[in-house]
Formats: sequence, C-alpha cells, structure tokens
Amino acid sequence: MKPIQKVLAAVLAVVIVVSMASCVPVSLTKQWSYKYDKTNYDIGVYIYALYSSYLTADSLAKDVKGYKEDESFLDLKIKADDETKKSVARDWIIDKAKESGRELVVVDKLIKENKVKLDKTAMTSAVQTVQDAWDMGPYAMYGQNYYNPLSKQLEPYGVSFDSFKQIYVSQTGNTPYSLKTSALFDSIYAKGGTDEVSDKDLEEFFLENYVDYSYIPVKLYDSSTDSDGNANNKAFSSKKTKKIQTVLKAYVKEINNGSADFDSIAKKCESKYGVTSDEEVKNRVDSKKSLKSSDKEVYKAVIGLKNGEAAFVTKDADGDSPTAYIIVKNDINKDKESYVSGDNRTGVLQNMKSDDFKKLLKKEAKDLSKDKKFSENEGYINKYSPDTFFEKPEETTTTAGNDSGSGDSES
Repeated sequence: MKPIQKVLAAVLAVVIVVSMASCVPVSLTKQWSYKYDKTNYDIGVYIYALYSSYLTADSLAKDVKGYKEDESFLDLKIKADDETKKSVARDWIIDKAKESGRELVVVDKLIKENKVKLDKTAMTSAVQTVQDAWDMGPYAMYGQNYYNPLSKQLEPYGVSFDSFKQIYVSQTGNTPYSLKTSALFDSIYAKGGTDEVSDKDLEEFFLENYVDYSYIPVKLYDSSTDSDGNANNKAFSSKKTKKIQTVLKAYVKEINNGSADFDSIAKKCESKYGVTSDEEVKNRVDSKKSLKSSDKEVYKAVIGLKNGEAAFVTKDADGDSPTAYIIVKNDINKDKESYVSGDNRTGVLQNMKSDDFKKLLKKEAKDLSKDKKFSENEGYINKYSPDTFFEKPEETTTTAGNDSGSGDSES
C-alpha cells in the first residue's frame, strides 16, 4: 500500500463516524485556523483535528471508571500510554487538536526551510488519490466503485476539499507515513540527512529490538457456517484437546533435542491436523515492542527462547476458538542486511527515530508562538467544542406485531 493510502485508510473510520455525529457549527464564509507566512490553513483542518482527538480520547476513556456509553465522557480524566499525568478529557482533546494543527504547519515550514524536495510524481498521485476519495468515496483508492463521496460526509462539518488534502498529504502522527512528513523525516535521518543514522547504529538497534520467529497454528475447534453465512466455532472436548496438545508438546521436544526441525514438524502437522502451508508462518520479523503490544502470549514465548529453540502456546484456551502454536525462534542475524541496508531499512529507521521525530515536531509546534510569521485564529478556533461531537445512542424499541424488516431506513 502506498504511503498516502496507508494514511487515508487508517483514518477512514474517523470519517465514517463523523457522518453520524451531531452537526458542527459551520461558517458560510471561508475561515482559517492557522497562517504561516503566505500559507493559510482552513478551519476544516482544525475541525478534523478536534474530532480525531475526540475519538482517541473516547477510546482512552473506555478504560476509566465511570465511563458510560450513553453519557458524555468529557469530564473524566484520561491519559495516553506515553503520558504520566491525567487530564480532563475535554481539555486533553483541545490541547491535542491544537498541537496536531500546529504540527501540520511545522511540516510545511521545515520542508521549506530545509529545502526538502518532494517527488512530483508521488505528489500528483497522492492528490489524485485524495480527490478520488473526496469525489467517489474511500474505496475508490482500492479500485472499487462503491459510491460514497467523502465530500457529502465532511462538507457539512466545515471540512473543505482543501482542508482534506492538507490533512492527508501532510498528516503527522507516531509514524511518518504521509508524503510530506516522510520526506521531511528522510531529510533528517536517512542517508545524506542532516542527522543521518549510520548502518552500524541501525544494525545495533535492529539486533536489540527485533525478533525473528516461525510458528505452526493448530486449531483446537470445529468450524461451520450457518445458512446466513455466519461462522460458528465450537471447541473440541477437553479429552480431544489434551490428546492433540500432548502430541504437539512432543513435537516441541523433538525440535529442542535436535531430532527434528521446523519444516519436518510442519509436514507432520499438515498430514495429521490439516494445517496448510498458507497457515504456517516462517521467518516472521517483528519489533519486540509491536509484538508485545499485539500478541503478549507469543511475545512471552519467543523472548524466553534461544535461537533454534521451540515453545508451545495455546491461545484463547477458554474461548470457542482455541488454537495451539508451535513457535520457533530464529537467528535475527540471518536477514539483518535486508533490514539495515536493504528494502526494509525504512521501516526499521522509522521505528528507531519516530519518537525523536515526534519530539522535534512537538517542540517546533510549541515554538511557533515565538515566530512572527505564524498566526492562530484563536477566536474562531475556540468556537468549536468537543461537546459538539457527543451524541447519545438512540434507544431501540420494539412494537408487538410490527415487522421491523418492513419499510426503508437510512443511516
């Protein structure tokens, strides 16, 4: 997926939810949120930043005592994973929205100051992707013809096409995916950058922070599909489950005592349990941080192994889809060249320096207040409140004798 498509796809959920929220106050005259030198940023840039921050705050608030789906969470105190102090959600949202808006300005400012060259072909392609999504819908970038133009969803909230384009071509975040942000990131940390990361330093980071592993998944449940096409899973009996687990644990011992390797055990699992080659995963390379976040069970197993050793793990043991895994840790040195100086270098570099880059943007955004070229339309920005986006869920009522399937409905 292209960088601009990654950004667009990542935030499409926000766009869809926006269409269901209560209306944001919209001015009939064109308003701006920020100015830098001769560049204006429409108020839509801030509106979108405010709503994105609102959604993030909502997800954080769900873990806070007192959160209720049918009540506003804006008076609850929240904090992100990288924060030490809690803040009232309403204030947190406003602060993050203003920070995001300023960072958008900073990206353009630094690109101009550092004379960063943008790939014209990539820029043309990025703008066309955004235009297609605006005119035809978010699925246009995948070549699908499902007509659901984002313009109809966003314009009523004060987000114009120009705002939309500024957001997605210059989107900032934890990982520099977008076209402009990526170009700026590379101008600092990539080969020939002002703070270039050497292959040696990148290799040290890679070997310390990444892990290479393979695994074989074996289902401990039956799966069927009902007449409506819904999947129904049912865990095996405890007796059958224990029998399979005993065999798989024996396979792990074979790998660990050297009498078998991953490939030979994979063939046995294919023959005995119907595990396909597509289900097997060989030489998967993940950052330890991302693996720990996405799959704690696998992370704990892999981290405790030496190269070539195997472990046995069962996931969702008490659920309806329990799955057993034979996991083998591989030598991370084997493919390091690809990740240090080859095709995968960019991803490792982003993981290594994204926190530093994020801090740089935050500092520059804060320092904009001292820059005479910068203006913030506080009077107009402050008209927009996070309270605007809360909408109490509608109650569902059922009338006896009424066929709920009759008639048409819109959402």
